[in-house]
Formats: sequence, structure tokens, C-alpha cells
Amino acid sequence: MAGLYIHIPFCRRRCNYCDFYFVTNSALIADFLTALSKELTARASLLEGHVIETLYFGGGTPSMLSPKDLSSILNLIFRTYTLAPNLELTLEVNPEDVSAHYFSALKDLGVNRISLGIQSFRDAKLRWLSRKHTAAQSQHALELAQACFSNVSVDLIFGVEGETLTEWEKELETVLSFQPQHISTYALTIEPRTLLEKLIKRGQRQPPLDAVQADMFLCTMHTLQAEGYEHYEVSNFSKPHYQSRHNRAYWQRVPYLGFGPSAHSFIILPHHEERFANHANLKAYLQTPEHALAFREILTPKDIFNEMVLLGLRQKSGLNLSELQKKFCKFAPQFSTHLDKCVAKLNSLEADGFVVMESHNGHQIVKLTDKGFTLADAIAESLFL
Repeated sequence: MAGLYIHIPFCRRRCNYCDFYFVTNSALIADFLTALSKELTARASLLEGHVIETLYFGGGTPSMLSPKDLSSILNLIFRTYTLAPNLELTLEVNPEDVSAHYFSALKDLGVNRISLGIQSFRDAKLRWLSRKHTAAQSQHALELAQACFSNVSVDLIFGVEGETLTEWEKELETVLSFQPQHISTYALTIEPRTLLEKLIKRGQRQPPLDAVQADMFLCTMHTLQAEGYEHYEVSNFSKPHYQSRHNRAYWQRVPYLGFGPSAHSFIILPHHEERFANHANLKAYLQTPEHALAFREILTPKDIFNEMVLLGLRQKSGLNLSELQKKFCKFAPQFSTHLDKCVAKLNSLEADGFVVMESHNGHQIVKLTDKGFTLADAIAESLFL
């Protein structure tokens, strides 16, 4: 089992909060597709013997590609890789790009899951985020997507400057009126070297307030779960059987290959595990797409331990402490000693209402509570080796 991620590095404009790699020169799309084809072919051997269960087009803005462009990529992938019959094929789409014809063409190509980058149903908030589309386009895009696809995900951002809890509750009410199969909600974060960071440093924007965002996140969890959505990962909610299989594979440390500028990959080899990533530079990528790596690292036992803690706690299914014990205590006594310290710390966190400790089929599982999810990363880091 494995996944493929395709990074489409083109956008029409820069959103002030975004730190993903992109360029605005769409004249380079044809050259990019040629380079991408070379990279897809060159790296296929890394997943030899694996069946591809998920394929995800992210960005950037994948919906800037025409159906013809997407067809050329997909045809190469279909010829080169072994794909599962029930392949999950996701394409990220911006509301300003869509039409009934475009969605129909995507469906004909085999796309079976749409991720809509709506971010907000309020015009003032969209302007604050430097988004190109309007609130009306947000709703129209969602209507069009649902008319064509039975698996639609909506991305929303909360906690921007001046946003009230009542306004966020209204956004949740709006998205729930459509009942999409999947909803992802993200607290606004100030990423380094973004336009938003510069604006805040100049005093032209105010940073998000942690307490306000925590209240909004708690409201999100309570509201969506009450509507029957499963909170299966910190930022993600789904109706039964509609979890994002691709993203879930990331959190479960399933191998995947990423293609395109800045794309990351993870592979498991007989004697070690590797993570590597391409240069975040389209010009360099176009010159040598088969050799575009910016870094490659072999993960140490410590790296793997910390990853398993972080990714396990982010999921509603929790962190399997018994698996950690089995996997790591063979390396050195320090792991066993550290795990004992982790259990003591978790017992304290349970007493404070941040986690629950459960036993399933002889396995000890730790799960974050709703309160704990508001501090998920901090709790995970406190358990790192």
C-alpha cells in the first residue's frame, strides 16, 4: 500500500497566510508538465511492488490545470504505477476556477474526491485572507461540486483578526447546511516569511488570539460531532466512511512519493526508513526533475519514535503505547526508561482531563480528549525523546 502526491506549483495570486511553494507564471505550465512526466517515470521503481491506494493533487492550485493537462498526467500514472481498483483520487479546487463543465470533465478523468479551498463564507474574511473568490462563489462552487461528486471536502479557516465566536458559529451553520462528506478546519497560523507575518510586524494586522482560537476549536468539535461528523484527526471531520484515505495514510506512516517542486516523500526500505523532499524552486526543477532533491534523510530510531508519538496523538484512534514498547525497547534501555516516564506524564494528563487511557485487546491506547486536542502538538512534544 502506498500513495502519490502531485504538487501543482501555480497560483493566480499570493494569499497572505500561505507558506506553500508556488509561482504565478502560468506560462510555465507546459514546461512543468514535461518535467513532471520525467520525474514520475524516474522514481517509479521506489514503489515497485506497492499498490497505489491514493492519489492526491495539491498545490498551489491544481484547478489551474485544464482537463487536457490533467489527462496527460493521469494517463502516465495509470501506465506506470499499479493502482488499486478503489483508488481514491483527490483534486484540490479553488471556488473561482469551477464550472459544471470542469467538474464533469474531472469526473470523466477518474477524479472521485474534490477538496474545495473555500476558507470562508464571509466576504470580509476572504478579503482579509487575500483570497480571490467571493462568499457567493464559495457557495456556488460547493453546489456544483455536490451536483457531480458524492465525496466532497470543504476547507475552512478560523481565528482571523476581529473574528468573533458568533461569526464562526455562523460559518459552521452555513457549511452544515450543505452537509459535505468531509470538513477540514484550520486555526490561522502565522508562518515565517509570509506576507501576513510581514503585515503583523508592521502593525498592519493583528496576530490571532490563542484563547479565541481555542474557544472556536472547541465550538467546532462540539458542533460538528453533534451533527454526526467523526472527529478523526485534529483538523479533520468526516461522515462515516468518508475519511480522507490519503491524509490518513500520512498519519499512519504509509509510504508515499511526492512529485513537483517542494514535494515531500516517505519510503520504508528493508533496513531503514527515509524522508526526502524536492527543491522549492521551479526553475531548478524544470532543469533536472529526475534529480530535484533538496534533502534526503535516513530516520533514526529517535526520529521514528517522535513521529509515531506526534502522528498517533493527532488521530482520534490514538497512540498505541504497546506498539511503541514492542518496536523500540529492542534498541536501547533508554527507550524503555523514557516510555515509563511517558506513562507517568500521561497519567497526570489524564487526571487533568487532557487524555484518556484505554485498553483494547491487550493494547494500551492513549487518546486526546476535546480539551487535549486544543494542545495536541504541545502534549506530543512533551513526550518526545
